[in-house]
Parts: sequence; C-alpha cells; structure tokens
Amino acid sequence: MNDPRILGPIPTPPAQRWREIRLLYVPRVVFAVGVIVAAWMWNRWVTPATLIAEAEAPHAEVRTSAAGTLTALKVAILQPVKAGEVVALVAHVSPQVAEATLAVVRAELQEMAATMAGATDRQRVALEFERLQIDWMMRRVELADLNGKLQQTEADLARAEALFKQGLVTEQSIAQLRVARDSLVAQLTEQTRLVNHLEPIVRSHAPKDEKDSSLAPQSALSAAIGVAEAKLKLAEAQSLPQPLIAPIDGVVSVVSRRPGENLATGDSIVRIASTKPERLVGFLRQPIAMDIKPGMPAQIRSRGQGRQLAQTTVAGVGPAMEPISLSMQAALRLPTNVAPESGLRVHVVLPAGFQVKPGEIVDVVLQ
Repeated sequence: MNDPRILGPIPTPPAQRWREIRLLYVPRVVFAVGVIVAAWMWNRWVTPATLIAEAEAPHAEVRTSAAGTLTALKVAILQPVKAGEVVALVAHVSPQVAEATLAVVRAELQEMAATMAGATDRQRVALEFERLQIDWMMRRVELADLNGKLQQTEADLARAEALFKQGLVTEQSIAQLRVARDSLVAQLTEQTRLVNHLEPIVRSHAPKDEKDSSLAPQSALSAAIGVAEAKLKLAEAQSLPQPLIAPIDGVVSVVSRRPGENLATGDSIVRIASTKPERLVGFLRQPIAMDIKPGMPAQIRSRGQGRQLAQTTVAGVGPAMEPISLSMQAALRLPTNVAPESGLRVHVVLPAGFQVKPGEIVDVVLQ
C-alpha cells in the first residue's frame, strides 16, 4: 500500500547530468585522445631524423671562351630558357680591328683589279673568272663592313635606351641612332641580296680544267685571290658575333654582364638554374654511429605545408669526410664564424612525385 506521505525520487535535470559529464568524463576522454594523437604524430612526423638533406638541382654558367665585347643579351633575370637557346652574342674582335682587316682585304682586291686592267684582250678573256671572283669578294667585304657597323650601332642604341630611361640622353639622340640603325639594316639587306645573287654565278664559272695555265690555281693571280679569300673569311668570322648557348633547361637566376661591357676570357655572363632537383644531398655529422651503404632504405619527410612522406634509398656515400656546404651549415644551425665542420656526404634518391623545390630542406630517416 502506497503511503502518500512517502515522497518519490526527485528526477535529475538534464542540465545537471550534462554538467557531470563535462566535469567528470569529457576531460578524461580529451586527455586520452590527446595522448593517442601525440603518440601517432611522434611516430609519423617527429621521429628524429638521421640527417638533413637538401634538394640539389643542376645549374650552369654561360661563359665566354675568349675576350671580347658583349654585343647583345637575349635573356633577362627569371626568364625560362631551353637547352640550345642563344642567350648572348659576343664579338671577340673590336669593330676597329675588324674594319682595319677589311680595309686591308679591300686594298689588296683593288690592287689585283688594277693589275688586271692592263691585260690584253686575250688575257682579259682568260681572266674573266678572276675578275668576277674579285668583284664577288669586294661585295662580301662591303657586306662584312656593314654587318660590323650595324652591330656597333645596335650596341650604341641599347646603351642609349638604358640611359634614356634614366634621363641622361635626349630623345633626339635616340631617334638619330634608330634612323642610322634602320639605314644600315636596309643597306645590309640589299648587299646580302647582291652577294647571294653573285655566288651561284661565280660557282658556275669556276674552272673545270685545272691544267689550263691561265686559270690554274697555281697561277700567281689565282694564288693572290686565294690569299685574299682566306683573309676575307677571317674578317667575316671576326665581324660576326659568336652566339653563347644555354647548356641546360632552366631559369636565368643571375645576369652578370650587360651589353657593351668588355669581357675577359672565362667571364660569366648568365647563370641558369634548373627547376627540377635531381637528388637529395646531406651530410652525416660525426660521430657516425651506423654503417651507411648505397641501397640502404630510407624515409624522407618534407617540411612545408602539406607534409609529404616517401620511401627511398641511399644512392651513394662519399669516400671521405669533407667540409659541410654553407647552405647545409645554415640548415643545421652551425656557427659560421669558425672553421667549417666536416661530414660524410650522402646522396639520397629523390622519388618520383615527391614535390620539393631546389634548395628545399627535407628530413631523412635511415632504416
């Protein structure tokens, strides 16, 4: 029998139960989850690295093989280039020397033409080929002279345009140089057309029978023409700038010289850096606690946002201790005001699909 004087249990409000859960159970659950996550992150990301490696990419410097003048620079800083692309033009002989050489060749050809003017009719018939060949060579001398003048004018125009941007040269001077450049281009075009027109005619009239004493290469006039031809080819080669070729694909990282500057043998003009690293290079510091051999498995971890993991192998190990590079000293936080520390060079294979930039630092765990 129910006694109305006995009160039933008082129900606990939901807010009170939630408060008990928050105070008693939630901290324990959060602590446990935190321990699990910390252990997982430690095993996956914070395992001490055996060594630190740098993504190494090839680079190349374009240098001049002989002293000269930089007449044109075809690339700019941070410009992509392809292997085999012309990056600069260098004139190894000054315009004054090239012009003097052409003047000597021109004088010799005029002397030979004057000598031929006094020949008899029979001799003139026999020497028509030499006359035609001399005329063709004179045209080539004029063409080489125009080419040298055009290069000098273009170099002066390039320097003047740079000074014009700084307000050091008037616009009238720029206009005069452009008019001179356009005039030389037109003359060079016409002279090239004339030389190309005469060349097949000269080739077709070359003597077929070398036994003909009047036209034999051993004759005095033919020998003189041969000497002038050799000098002309030398002058043409000297008047034309030599192209400098990019040896690798990449991006121009350094421009060391500007058009118009004089160059010494071996001077660097531009530096090209590849955009794709080829391998990972690290240094194992002393004391070395393990025997590293090529083919040993390793794990690499990137340090950037969206960290990457990959399995790889050791590609090679240095035969002896060597000074650690400056970039690796900075990555290892070594003091730079003391003698560089030595380490064992280790090359690690860069797996396909592992995205790192040249110079980026990665952690390597040898397994």
